[in-house]
Amino acid sequence: MTLTLMLAKVFGVALLAVSVALLTKRKFFEKITRDFLKQDLLRLVVAFSEMLAGLFIVIGYNRWEPLPAALITVLGWGFVVEGGSYLLLPRAWTERMVNAVNRPHFFVATGIIGVVLGVYLAGYGFGIWSGMP
Repeated sequence: MTLTLMLAKVFGVALLAVSVALLTKRKFFEKITRDFLKQDLLRLVVAFSEMLAGLFIVIGYNRWEPLPAALITVLGWGFVVEGGSYLLLPRAWTERMVNAVNRPHFFVATGIIGVVLGVYLAGYGFGIWSGMP
């Protein structure tokens, strides 16, 4: 199995799971997001973990074709930018950034986009779109 197929499977299934959860448990995620701002250690652990995961993708993978590979690379860069922002930006900026997205319509939009990307990546990884196993 190529690395692209494996990563497409992993990201596809994970995106589907998280996106469906975002769509069905919005209030839960709104509360978690508010609590995230109050807990410095949690924010540090999440930021470092997210940045580390993104760096593994960006440094170890960083492919821009075919389209599923590019999507995985973009997700990796997103993890690096978001994790790095949580680590490096002043607390007030982080709070402003998190509060700006902690809205019901954001969770719905993100959930829908995540479901579409998840279906596409999982379909590619499991061979539904490409005709490969």
